[in-house]
Amino acid sequence: MIRRFLRELYLLPRGEQRAMLLLSLLLIMGVMARVTVQLLPARDPPGMDKFVTASRLIMDAFEKADSLKESANCLPGTTLPGPSPSPRYASQAQPININIVDSAQLLPLPGVGPVFAGRIIKYRNLLGGFTNIDQLDEVYGLKQEIIHLITDRLYFDTTSIRAMNVNLASFRDLLRHPYLQMEDVKTLVKYRDFNGGIGSLREIEANELLPDSTLEKVSPYLEFNH
Repeated sequence: MIRRFLRELYLLPRGEQRAMLLLSLLLIMGVMARVTVQLLPARDPPGMDKFVTASRLIMDAFEKADSLKESANCLPGTTLPGPSPSPRYASQAQPININIVDSAQLLPLPGVGPVFAGRIIKYRNLLGGFTNIDQLDEVYGLKQEIIHLITDRLYFDTTSIRAMNVNLASFRDLLRHPYLQMEDVKTLVKYRDFNGGIGSLREIEANELLPDSTLEKVSPYLEFNH
């Protein structure tokens, strides 16, 4: 086999002969190096003993801490300190007055994102303020599940209600209120102009100017000063 290799090598041009000899030499050196590495005794890198010792000490410390924690949990009346609540969630425990907050202050409420916060504020401004939790059901898209989650986080200060003066409000201002329809406003304005004003809710009720259901809802938002 060697003779055949030498014969074929001799027939090659001089440049290819040199390349073939160099390649063969590199292959032989690679094989020898691999054999030499395998025959050398296995040795750990410097400092391995210290690393192993330190690792064992750390693992022992963790095991002791876990065992102490389990023992403390088994003792009656023993409580371990837990993480303190963040200031953000601690502040959320206090109910907020929905009639004076802005949309940013509604964002921490569960289920209320920027869209719903903006809609709540917009509807509050149209109404003049909220008087009860049921009115949130009138906010477009706000589901009962969300209202139920935020009920305990809100309170309704009716002293913050912004009422309309029936005797001074324009037709357009009255029509903008969510509880008044076109026919309701026409009836109020016609009666007001003919009689020189409206004196009270009782007068509206006595003259049947508004349906009872409408009058009940809109009454917190009407005032009658001339």
